[in-house]
Amino acid sequence: MTRSPIGVFRSLAETRELLERAMREVEALGRARSVAFPAGIVEKSLAFVDKLPPEGTSSLQRDLAAGRPSELEAWVGAVARLGRESGVATPVNDLFYRCLLPLELRARGRLSFPGDPPA
Repeated sequence: MTRSPIGVFRSLAETRELLERAMREVEALGRARSVAFPAGIVEKSLAFVDKLPPEGTSSLQRDLAAGRPSELEAWVGAVARLGRESGVATPVNDLFYRCLLPLELRARGRLSFPGDPPA
């Protein structure tokens, strides 16, 4: 959502907090669904993110920026959907999903923006 590379996203306290909150939601959802995460999974995942090249971006980010269909439904959409089904609050993932959904629908030809060329 920030349109920034991972080095920027992970280095700002505000966006790093969002990343950690999103990870904690996934952890809570997984535990509610009997996924046996190892202890400290969020901390280990953040440590992994800290080792990624600072200029790196995710394939989802690159696809949406280029107007291509992405893995939004399989990644963030699944967390939001399974959270609702399981009664686990996933407000950060819900926000990410809802904010990115118009771009995904546009890429899939299911929504057009004013000024888009006719299909």
